[in-house]
Amino acid sequence: MTVPLPRPLLVLDLDETLWHGVPDQTAPSGVRFGLRPFLGQFLQTVSQGYDLAVWTAASEDWMLCGLDAAQQATGFDLRGQAVFLWARDRCAWRRSETGELHPRKPARKFRAGWLRARYPRSRILAVDDLASTYACGYGHLVKVTSWTGAQDDTELLRLGPYLLTLAAQPDLCQVEKRGWQARSAAD
Repeated sequence: MTVPLPRPLLVLDLDETLWHGVPDQTAPSGVRFGLRPFLGQFLQTVSQGYDLAVWTAASEDWMLCGLDAAQQATGFDLRGQAVFLWARDRCAWRRSETGELHPRKPARKFRAGWLRARYPRSRILAVDDLASTYACGYGHLVKVTSWTGAQDDTELLRLGPYLLTLAAQPDLCQVEKRGWQARSAAD
């Protein structure tokens, strides 16, 4: 008898992946969020095959404001459905050669006992626009192009179905995900 695979976990980045936010003193929250086209459809699609989580290098306040704005616009409650909401305080910081600090999202945090009990590392994927934030965990990464407001962007429209094709793979980290855009365009 074969043991069924545990449902996979999809860890989503926010800024320049799902939205682009800018400070705006005229907005009630002081921030205006432009949502990436097809965000609602993407979230509905991937939630069919994955449990969802959020990991952003932004502050917790920024993350929560953006999640509220996304829910208002799409009707999808990512904040309420997420297995976890990790913000800047969960990132590690590394200095570049020029001395600037840059956030990292170390995949070793996926080894936490409470998380590992539910999701083996082989069943965790992350969607992010910056590969450098997953420098120690490329096997988890599905890299997307950065989004800063182009309304003709279709990346999420193609990403959702692509991710669903991966969900049944026993070891998501072993699947080649680089160049997924070209492969999904050919399908």
